[in-house]
Amino acid sequence: MDFTIYTVETAPENSKEALIKAKEVFGFIPNLEGICAEAPALLKAGMALWDLFSTTSFSPIEQQVIYLAANYENECHYCMAAHSGLAKMVGMSSEDIQALRNGTLLRDPKLQALRHFTGRMVQARGWVEDYEIESFMAAGYGKQQVLEVILGIAVKVIHNYTNHIAKTPLDKVFKANTWSKLKPITP
Repeated sequence: MDFTIYTVETAPENSKEALIKAKEVFGFIPNLEGICAEAPALLKAGMALWDLFSTTSFSPIEQQVIYLAANYENECHYCMAAHSGLAKMVGMSSEDIQALRNGTLLRDPKLQALRHFTGRMVQARGWVEDYEIESFMAAGYGKQQVLEVILGIAVKVIHNYTNHIAKTPLDKVFKANTWSKLKPITP
């Protein structure tokens, strides 16, 4: 099924203001937001949750760890490419970006705990075991961060699922970070 990538000029009236804001934030209208414009409430919800997540207790690097971990688990090619660039912009090391893209361990044990907990939350659809929460908290996080991970995942559910059904084409600025999930090698 083909989904329209709207511009400010072609979007439904109730999406135009949000697309203008996206252009102000990113310097262009990402294809994801252009597609979300079909459903103004979805576009506005994704952007509002994105803004709220940026106000959590997580640092910008930790936020990108959560986003990239959820993107990895959801196998979202568009968001992995986009967030690889965003992670670099907030100062994440190339090694950590590659580890998140490849599903390998991060060097920092606290960031690895965040990545692991986020991945488990996505895999288990929130039904993680108490020991997994305790392990996350033992790495230096608290109950607030347990709940804030859910907010980050909510942003990714909106964006990853939209990209899955719409098969969102990568914007030119993200093409250098094209991604496919590595499949395990079986003997």
